[in-house]
Amino acid sequence: MLRKLKLGTKFTLLLTLVFLGGICLSGMILASAMQHLAEEDVSTKAEILAQTMNSVREYTDNSINPLLENQLLTAPVFIPETVPGYAARQVFEQFRTHPEYQSFLYKEATLNPTNPRDQADEFETQLVEQFRQQPQKTKLSGYRPIYGETLFYIARPLKVTQQNCLVCHSQPALAPKSMIQTYGTKGGFGWKLNEIVAAQTIYVPADEVFMRVRHTLTLVMSIVVTVFALGVWLINRFLKGTVIQPLKQLTAIAQQVGAGTITVEQVQGFDSPDIIKVAQRADEPGQLARTFQYMAHEVATREQNLTQVVNLRTAELAASIKEAETARAKAEAANKTKSLFLSNMSHELRTPLNVISGFVQLMMRSGSLNSQQQNYLETIRRSGEHLLTLINDVLEMSKIEAGRTTLNETNFNLTALLDWLQQVFQFKAQSKNIELTFVLAPNLPKYIYTDESKLRQILVNLLGNAIKFTPKGKVSLRVSIVNQQPLTLNFEVEDTGLGISQTELKNLFEPFVQTESGRKSQEGTGLGLAISRSFVQLMGGDITVSSQVGVGSTFQFTIQTQAVLTAQIEVPKTNQQVIGLIAGQPKYRILVAEDKAENRQLLIELLTPVGFEVGCATNGQEAINLWQSWQPHLIWMDMRMPVLDGYEATKQIKAVGNPTTIIIALSGSAFEEDRQIALSTGCDDFVRKPFRTEEIFDKMAQYLRVSYLYAVESNINSTNNYTLTAQDLAVMPATWIAQLQDCATKVNGKQILQLINQIPASHTHLANGLTQLVNNFDFEKILALTK
Repeated sequence: MLRKLKLGTKFTLLLTLVFLGGICLSGMILASAMQHLAEEDVSTKAEILAQTMNSVREYTDNSINPLLENQLLTAPVFIPETVPGYAARQVFEQFRTHPEYQSFLYKEATLNPTNPRDQADEFETQLVEQFRQQPQKTKLSGYRPIYGETLFYIARPLKVTQQNCLVCHSQPALAPKSMIQTYGTKGGFGWKLNEIVAAQTIYVPADEVFMRVRHTLTLVMSIVVTVFALGVWLINRFLKGTVIQPLKQLTAIAQQVGAGTITVEQVQGFDSPDIIKVAQRADEPGQLARTFQYMAHEVATREQNLTQVVNLRTAELAASIKEAETARAKAEAANKTKSLFLSNMSHELRTPLNVISGFVQLMMRSGSLNSQQQNYLETIRRSGEHLLTLINDVLEMSKIEAGRTTLNETNFNLTALLDWLQQVFQFKAQSKNIELTFVLAPNLPKYIYTDESKLRQILVNLLGNAIKFTPKGKVSLRVSIVNQQPLTLNFEVEDTGLGISQTELKNLFEPFVQTESGRKSQEGTGLGLAISRSFVQLMGGDITVSSQVGVGSTFQFTIQTQAVLTAQIEVPKTNQQVIGLIAGQPKYRILVAEDKAENRQLLIELLTPVGFEVGCATNGQEAINLWQSWQPHLIWMDMRMPVLDGYEATKQIKAVGNPTTIIIALSGSAFEEDRQIALSTGCDDFVRKPFRTEEIFDKMAQYLRVSYLYAVESNINSTNNYTLTAQDLAVMPATWIAQLQDCATKVNGKQILQLINQIPASHTHLANGLTQLVNNFDFEKILALTK
């Protein structure tokens, strides 16, 4: 069969086999290397976790226990917080609240435990024995199967290094009575100083380790496949161009000679630059070409046929038409690829941003944060909103190239925007010891009418560049009025930074062009100034720059706008924090259809504490099954899911004709066409990620007529002092007081605030007093009141 194949096909087949072999070999090598790197990454995290827990153990043993030694020996109730192992485990549980540690498991596996849950199994017993037999070993790691699952483990020896440990673990007679009453005397005694008593073992599901390998391997192999494919394509192209194509040309002309139809023009084909180039070669194709040249000239000296010219021109025209069609097809494919890329980038950027923004909002709803922590979260929230604005603006770069970018003009507070900019960049400037000043003209209008988002991005780009390229000195923003009619504002950003050379200024505003300083900083894409210039021109102005190397730069631009009266500005509604549902309403069932675990968790933790009954589905098919069996009142439907996407799931649910279930689309897309598609498939509404928590509650109130309970407004900085006594709490039921005591013991301010909202309106003094204690983190006072 191979003998029947053409030479070009054989070359292609051989190169393909080499390509596949190289890919397979590279995949095996990379897979092994990536797994090793993934295991090292998990081991590093486990090392950090173990060191942190051991530090807490030592602090508890050296600092907490000596302070409470007498109380521990006489206390009727055992206090687990004073146990180093318990404190270390609590630190571990705090680590698990972070996404990268969620799947980690921890066990202090010991052969002689005080708490039976720490009893080492057969595998862990072998680990302890290895550490005892080889004291120089500080770590063991590997894989172990357990309960049908494979776990990756990292184990370290736990040695008794503190004399204080022997108070509780040497003899039952010396141990605290409360501990004996809690755990008995069967285990945990007879420990000796410098003895290895346990193996600190951290487990991670092997699937997670392999998942990291798969993700990284997919990316690397994509690059390797691309490089291999490009190499094969180039080699194949070279072989065909140097061997196959000349042979084809010579074969075609030889067939014409054999048919007796060769003309003068055809003979000239043997004298073409391509054939002459081949004929000059010393190899077999060169010898063959020279033979054909000689033969053709001998046969066609008397033949002349003008029709060959027509045929040649016709062939050239056909080739030109084919090339034009190919170019058009490539352009259409490039446009489709670009649109798909922008859509995917929008979704992939906005989805994790939704998780960040959502959990920040959940933390801000907690009543256990002090004012400084609230300020930190507010800064993160504002920066997240700005990041979302930047993502949207970058996605509009394609519209700039197509000339379809438009202004989204609104009335907004210019002074507030400038204050926000100063607050955002002040910290960065202070960190570099740079003086940042804003100089505003006294007659500057407070409110103007233009595109706030685009003006913000222009100023962010210019101020960000100024601070980035200013090692010392100052950065200034000056805003003034150039003309009153039409109102023209002038903005100048001046710095004392590195400056820009005159040779670089002429191309400064071109896309993807960076200055020498920008390339050295290895930051940015070179799009910021290009986008800024396009936005400024769209707003009726232009941007210029003057600069001197070593002295600094000044960017200046103007925009045309108009002043707005205060009466024309809509006063934003104050958002009250929803904490519950008013009694007497139905038990609302809410289904969250979302394939990303982080997004599901966000909505669950947002809706469940309020009082909604929440169900979850990880794909569209599960959503349909749960809808049929559970009949939720409302579905939050993600549009991109495996198995069955949100569009098809919505179609099938709505096709049944049941109008009672509300479906609201959740999407990371920033494109209006995706919103229209979602609504056309049957969704009742559309919410973009990242969303605000108020938007979620407002939509459910709009479609389900839900009535909410809102948090009691309290001013943390209030000067009112509320003095409470145990008698004040007597108006509440005993079960309520017990819950309050439990929450105060756990330092759970959020739960306490929810309990406060159950206090009748006639006892506002009690509600205000407890709220003030929570805001001041005075949980000991609350405990004293409950006792």
